[in-house]
Amino acid sequence: MSQKYAPYGLWESPITADAIAQDSVAMGDTFVDPVTKDIYYIEQRASERGRSVLLSNNTQKEVFGTNFNARTRVHEYGGSAAIAYNGTVYSSNLADSRVYAAKDGKINPITPEDPNKIYRYADFCVHPVHTDLLVAILEDHTDDTPQTVRNSLCVINSTAVTVASLICTEDAQNEFYAAPTFSPSGDKLAWQFWTHPDMPWEGGQIYIADVQYDPTTHTLSLSGKRLVAGQANTISACYPLWVSNDKLLFTSDESGYANLWEYTQASTKAVLSSPVEEDFGMPPWTLRNYPFASLDVNGTKVICVAWRGGRSVLYVVDIAKGSLLEIKDQSFDFVSVDHVQRLSENNFAFTGLRSNAPGAAMLCTLTGSSFVPDFQVLRSTASASSAPLSEDIISLPEPITLQVAGKPLHVVYYAPKNPEYAGSSIPGEKPPCVLGVHGGPTGLEGQGLNLLKQYFTSRGYAWLDVNYSGSSCYGRAYVERLKGNWGIADVNDCIDAIQSPKISSVVDTERTAIRGGSSGGYTVLASISLDSSAASKKKFFACATSNYGISNLELLADDTHKFELQYMRKLLGGTKQEVPQVYHDRSPVYFSANIKTPLLVLQGNDDKVVPPPQSWTIIDGIIKSNGQVEAHFFDGEQHGWRTSETIKKAIEFEREWYEKNMVRSTSAVRT
Repeated sequence: MSQKYAPYGLWESPITADAIAQDSVAMGDTFVDPVTKDIYYIEQRASERGRSVLLSNNTQKEVFGTNFNARTRVHEYGGSAAIAYNGTVYSSNLADSRVYAAKDGKINPITPEDPNKIYRYADFCVHPVHTDLLVAILEDHTDDTPQTVRNSLCVINSTAVTVASLICTEDAQNEFYAAPTFSPSGDKLAWQFWTHPDMPWEGGQIYIADVQYDPTTHTLSLSGKRLVAGQANTISACYPLWVSNDKLLFTSDESGYANLWEYTQASTKAVLSSPVEEDFGMPPWTLRNYPFASLDVNGTKVICVAWRGGRSVLYVVDIAKGSLLEIKDQSFDFVSVDHVQRLSENNFAFTGLRSNAPGAAMLCTLTGSSFVPDFQVLRSTASASSAPLSEDIISLPEPITLQVAGKPLHVVYYAPKNPEYAGSSIPGEKPPCVLGVHGGPTGLEGQGLNLLKQYFTSRGYAWLDVNYSGSSCYGRAYVERLKGNWGIADVNDCIDAIQSPKISSVVDTERTAIRGGSSGGYTVLASISLDSSAASKKKFFACATSNYGISNLELLADDTHKFELQYMRKLLGGTKQEVPQVYHDRSPVYFSANIKTPLLVLQGNDDKVVPPPQSWTIIDGIIKSNGQVEAHFFDGEQHGWRTSETIKKAIEFEREWYEKNMVRSTSAVRT
């Protein structure tokens, strides 16, 4: 087959916005019923207006009705909306925020309906003896402002349909809870706790307490609460999990990397004989995304997920020996492994992403003394209505560590790729580049198959993801490079990345678009506006796209949601009362007159994390300064796109924007 030539950015591609939007399915939580061993997973389906659908692996059918949305907005980002125990599935329902139980085809609410209260629930754990009692996070939005939302742990009585407080203090508006977990006998409870201004990955603490059961009232209470691990602002401990009645595992970044630790009555210590310079787990933006699980009933061996070079690595850890063994399988090269759950002896379930195949709920069986893995796809997010994507059109990620001023900077490069094209019809043309900035900012742009990126690379664009200073999974020191430097270090890293010889040799740096969402959108806006940004002074980027990006840090400090309400104190070096000039000087809205870069703004009208005024105000400033801006607002959308209609429109708006501002058209034909 003869190949064609066309300008980069104008290649014809079989990857369409319509196909991406209609077939968009994101695999969320994967979890296991510890008694029946049934596996469950939650799919987010764009074709059903973003509904989260809870499915049983045994039946391949929905557990709840077709109008049920198995999602919670605790901490706004949710996660851990459901759990299963002995054939009963419990789930929060987004529509009314009540919790429901499903068993043998019967569905009943287990939390009361109260028109005077606005409660959200998540992160359930079932008492192993008194199985109609569940401990959960309760987030009280009755007084619904970021400053007054109250978080606590509660006990749900699924028989009586009542909710009782388990842990709630006078300072609940500044407190957070996560990952409640019972010991196998049910006589102890562990949980994660943190307070403002920490985020859970900055100063998360692990507590345990003794559990008392009162048979006369059929209630639970706690006594003897004690701190096991973690220290506010200094050491983060996450993901508590009892592997036996006397042993609790968790992660701690005391060494500078989040490694596996253990607590017993005798001691609290690192599991591994020496620290590993890899993070075992992602920062817990969502609930109960566990990076490890026990492989046996005694908790002597554990399957763990670590991160190396921006990709997941699987280890079997021998708890007694303090040793680890890496698990590899060339046929299943997972770049991201999440929601790890024990199924049975040497069997575990998880959600897996690969670079060349759709994400899936997976099952792994380990055999022999060397733990040879056998992976089985339980449910794939592959399209059911269209042919599988051919591997010869997929642009694979190339992780690169650049050196900038003697420090590492991690990026991932995707080259233009389309088997129908040999290159550009314009002699000497380098491809235009889309530079992606992830959100967070304490996050990571992973390397799993992303059809938006493939949409552009198959049309002749290069794509560069920048895991800038502050990104996760490269150790705590890399995260803390952003402390006090948000809007500076991230912007400089993006510019340094595209200007580096490694990247500038393969892309057209004068035709680079910068794009990002949420805090990534902030970096976009900062790079084209702030007086401190070299990019804004010389119009470095050809164009930009802000998806629900932050423009006013002063406003955000008051009206973002509770979970991130004080996140900026460390990122900017203080509160807006303590460092008001910093908040002003780092807010792009005050420098909109500097914006000469054509800007596309996409915003959800129901966003509570980055509310719409963040976009309105900077758009207004650009218009008043005669700048070039195009904006689209989407009704019914929150923080990110969930519906097929919005996903399609957003992709097409972005493509048209880049074609207008970066693509060269020519009648020249290569022979």
